[in-house]
Amino acid sequence: MANTPAPSPRREPVKLEDVLITGQLYQRAQKERNPREEAQSLQQLAHVMSRRPGNLVETLLEMALRLCGAGTAGISLLEERPGAEPVFRWTHLAGALEGYVGKVKPKEFSPSAITLNLGAPQLFSYPARYFEYFRDVNPPIVETLIFPLPIGDEIQGTLWIVSHDENVKFDSEDVRLMTVLAEFTSCGLHLLESIEAERAARKQREEEIEARKRTEALLRQTQSEMEAIIDDRTEQLRQLSARVISLQDEERRRIARELHDSAGQYLAAIEMNLSALKQAANLEESLARSVSDSLELANLCTAEIRTISYLLHPPLLDEMGLASALRWYVEGFSERSGIRVDLDFPKDFGRLPRETETVLFRVVQQALANIHRHSGSQVARIRMEADAESVRVEICDDGRGIDPDILKGMEAGRRLMGVGIAGMRERVRVMGGRFSIRSGREGTTIDVRLPLAE
Repeated sequence: MANTPAPSPRREPVKLEDVLITGQLYQRAQKERNPREEAQSLQQLAHVMSRRPGNLVETLLEMALRLCGAGTAGISLLEERPGAEPVFRWTHLAGALEGYVGKVKPKEFSPSAITLNLGAPQLFSYPARYFEYFRDVNPPIVETLIFPLPIGDEIQGTLWIVSHDENVKFDSEDVRLMTVLAEFTSCGLHLLESIEAERAARKQREEEIEARKRTEALLRQTQSEMEAIIDDRTEQLRQLSARVISLQDEERRRIARELHDSAGQYLAAIEMNLSALKQAANLEESLARSVSDSLELANLCTAEIRTISYLLHPPLLDEMGLASALRWYVEGFSERSGIRVDLDFPKDFGRLPRETETVLFRVVQQALANIHRHSGSQVARIRMEADAESVRVEICDDGRGIDPDILKGMEAGRRLMGVGIAGMRERVRVMGGRFSIRSGREGTTIDVRLPLAE
């Protein structure tokens, strides 16, 4: 009798909990936090919102690819139309799956619906095992991290961060970072939606005015009202940008303080222990040499942490004022860069309001960094003066200068500024000051004036 082959074991159907693995996000090793990169990302989003709002979503997706190491990033929006089943549509995609823009998935059976119902970021592993319509997606989705992205009362959507690589896994730091950026973008999109709604309303009212041949006075009045509303929304965007700068400075203060008070103290204790061990008698020569090397390394670490802490936020700025902090910073900058810096302060230059001192220090810090990176100048000059009403700082170099067409384009808003110049200008604008750049064959001069009156 021929042997009958044994029946193959039946496969258990895949359940949602087999692919929804959000809990693992907080069990994985967390990536190192980079507050500086986070602050720069928020500043870049704010800049795009104020200058090129149509590129806001694309900017967010490019950041997701870069910051999370993702293969694809995208936006999925809910569509509900009379007489049709509601669906989620990929409206924006960047990365490997950008060719799937416009594809739809049923609302009631989709990762986006699950994420919105749970109201928090969710992690899916190989979603094609449960959501079979993903089986045709190429390259296949290994993991996808999905965030709720409410854009208004009537528009609901999700942000997708996708990995196509077994070696790229998301963790809680990805969740924290992208939640911050997604919430910032969501707020910006909501404001932009309001602006577009107001613009649409204005257009409709203008058409009605034309159709009914209303008087020119009524048309001007209507335009004035709508422009006031748009100006109000624009001011909200500017306030968001100011808030980002304030948060960046506070974060620098906090990190500098933590580096000095925690890591610095631990290293000091290690140095004392190593010094005591070095002085102990009867140490073998090799062990004594290792202790001496370790003590030297600990001293170097202490110096490095102190330098990083001071660069983030020099304590001299709070304790002694702007003049002392700038003298310290300029001395260190000259040693590191090889650029001679002439610092000119009045002898009786006293303390300024804390916010004013912080803004001027950051402007000088960024201006010197730009001179080092771009100008080719071996000399920089900083001149500062103050009276009862205002304080003025002038930073000059003898470098190659900025192309006149580029400078005119930046001043007219036709050309995007660099992050450094944009950051300086925004800090000064928030304080109600004036910021200007002059450049030619003799070099470049940055002129800043801030009011001192309350």
